[in-house]
Amino acid sequence: MFGEARQRRVVITAAEMVTPLGWDAETTFRNLVDGRSGVRTTSRFDASGLGSQVAGEVDDGFLAAATSAGYLAGLEELSSTAPRAVQLGLAAGTAANHAAGLVDTPAARFGVCVGTSGQMYDIGALDGLIHSRRLGTGPAGPGREFVGLLAAQRHSMRKNASAAALANACGAAGPTMTVSATCASGTQAIGEATLWIREGDADVVLAGGCDSLLSFLGISSFDLLTALATRFNDRPASASRPFDRRRCGFVMGEGAAFVVLEELEHALRRGREPLAEVAGYGASCDAYRITDSPPHGEGAVLAMSGALIDGGLLAEDIDYISAHGTSTLINDRAETRAVHKVFGDRATSIPISSQKSMIGHTIAAAGAIECITCLYVLRTGLIPPTINYEFPDPDCDLDYVPNTARAQQVRVAMSNSFGFGGQNASIVLRRWPGPADGNGHA
Repeated sequence: MFGEARQRRVVITAAEMVTPLGWDAETTFRNLVDGRSGVRTTSRFDASGLGSQVAGEVDDGFLAAATSAGYLAGLEELSSTAPRAVQLGLAAGTAANHAAGLVDTPAARFGVCVGTSGQMYDIGALDGLIHSRRLGTGPAGPGREFVGLLAAQRHSMRKNASAAALANACGAAGPTMTVSATCASGTQAIGEATLWIREGDADVVLAGGCDSLLSFLGISSFDLLTALATRFNDRPASASRPFDRRRCGFVMGEGAAFVVLEELEHALRRGREPLAEVAGYGASCDAYRITDSPPHGEGAVLAMSGALIDGGLLAEDIDYISAHGTSTLINDRAETRAVHKVFGDRATSIPISSQKSMIGHTIAAAGAIECITCLYVLRTGLIPPTINYEFPDPDCDLDYVPNTARAQQVRVAMSNSFGFGGQNASIVLRRWPGPADGNGHA
């Protein structure tokens, strides 16, 4: 994968997302730049018995908005009954597809690649629903309808539910893949889709991530691992504080984000101006522990270095880094050390910020959301801050763009995703047109 000569360049021609800060990419980015927090007291279920009682929740209504816009035509029944992660993915993915204006692309040359954790129902709620139907007190009653319900639930809980639904919605008959690599899923989905286009397996791919683990089961699982922030339940907006000395764990979030990737000449032939170029992609595994990063971030080093090599880039080419920045003691320190190792003397002069400080950790969707944030940074020259940065940590000594956005021209940006199980991925975007592109042509 790394460093191979290639003729087919990959560009982004559309991008959309649904997050705790907005139902579209522009609104989300504007709120990120303003330093607003989308973290609040958990309202989706009773979290009073849990250590963490805050979350980055997407406001209800996003599905109705996507339906009203016409993105979900013919999919109303599917989208209304699907698990939350699938709903988020459909809203963001179909919006990106609509924005791309794809008309004549052969279906067989159009792929879909989705990063997701799988569509999780709250087991308690599902058990109650099944129990009521067994007793005949639910709307369907026992018998054939009940069996149909269970079959439908099993189908919608498959990990490929989002990819299948989006392929159906967009008429994509090319390669379709589901990536489940925990926190690195969204970035890996975009990176793997980039390889498909480079290698000639597709001309267009809808790629990104969607996730929602905001249920009692989802939150309590991470709570038991002591991975979540528990000291700021009375101040939700202050709970996620990447790189700050008082950080005590991450905040769970939910969301979805998708880009439309195209082979450059394909985009130009249809008169589509690229938004940015995917310049490099690297992936690795820590081979260390399931729940911890190695102290010096060896896996992260491999992913970042691989993305630079893949793009034929040097450390000095990177103008901004979107950090994984979870707000956990170990991961923030390990990421800082990895950046030092990859970028050497330049490490402390590169702006690096974490959007998770404002929306929480959206798990499989995080990398895709942060990739699109990099896209907007390239196009606007505005770098979102890391909010809640109050107490410097001597072990985290980089330029984290504390609390206030920064205006700075960025030509090349890197987005990092380092997840449970040691899954790591980094992706590099280049501003379009770049220095060698002149008026935008290769």
